[in-house]
Amino acid sequence: MERPIDSTDFAAVKEMLRGPAALQMPTFNSDLSLNTDFLKENIQFVHQGGLRRGRGFLICPSGTGEFQSLTYQEHVAMVEAAVEATEGDLPVMAGMATPRLDIAIELAGKLQQAGAAAIMVPPPFYYKLDEDAFFSFYKELASAVPIGIMIYDQVWRNLGTGVSLSMMERLATLPNMIALKYGSPAHFTDMILAYQQFSDRFAFIDNSLAYTVAVSHMHGCQGYISFPVGLWPAFELKRWDLLEAGQYKEAELLGARFAKFLHRYLTGDEFGGAFVFHDGATTKAMLEYAGLHGGPVRAPFRALTDREKSDMFAMLDEIDKDVD
Repeated sequence: MERPIDSTDFAAVKEMLRGPAALQMPTFNSDLSLNTDFLKENIQFVHQGGLRRGRGFLICPSGTGEFQSLTYQEHVAMVEAAVEATEGDLPVMAGMATPRLDIAIELAGKLQQAGAAAIMVPPPFYYKLDEDAFFSFYKELASAVPIGIMIYDQVWRNLGTGVSLSMMERLATLPNMIALKYGSPAHFTDMILAYQQFSDRFAFIDNSLAYTVAVSHMHGCQGYISFPVGLWPAFELKRWDLLEAGQYKEAELLGARFAKFLHRYLTGDEFGGAFVFHDGATTKAMLEYAGLHGGPVRAPFRALTDREKSDMFAMLDEIDKDVD
């Protein structure tokens, strides 16, 4: 067992955020109450599949994982379950979102006490913010809570400013601003410059569904959001090892096995495609394919029907033929 993670050691936590990020889905009973035993089993599956510090981390809860539907008590319960499931061996990035600064400060403190190594915080939703307001929100949050923060940049939602190059310069002055979840068509023109100028300062986590993970890693990005890791951790760790070895062509071709699946089920209208299903419902169906706990989703989303799952599973069967 690794030594406990000190969430106030920002430099150490930043270095731990490496490899594929496993997005954790809240596992619900049939009455939509949270079942943390199911969650632990899902997490133990990826942990036993090889995810370790420096070779993966958890985002629990996550945006894809319906964190807007969770109570604050459920946020805390999911973090506690994740820490317990891996005995503290995997860093837990706890996702949270609220437009209220006071609630953000309170919840961040509770998540830190629950064992989160860091927190992931998207910009306040609903309101469009200019750069000064955007920076002020994060500055006040960072000043109030001694835990590392990753901004989940959602500039493609057109809610005002995002993490531009000039904003990165300002955020770099905040000691516990340690990471940026970064990557979408809205970022492509700045992406290489951002990595060149700021990859030593921030842990960049590629958020392109791994479409740009090879070029991102080449320029200093140290982690990425992965959907395959939840059901095929060995596959995703093979891609990570290829990236770390500088075998970018091989890593790209390996990941391309999922291109058709991602286009059909996970790109959605947020990334310019035709919206099909909410990512959380899709991911829960993927977990069920692997014999893990998927289950229902909370409103306003819906789970896939049996017919939709059958179509998805057939596509996963085709990929499974090529997965070691």
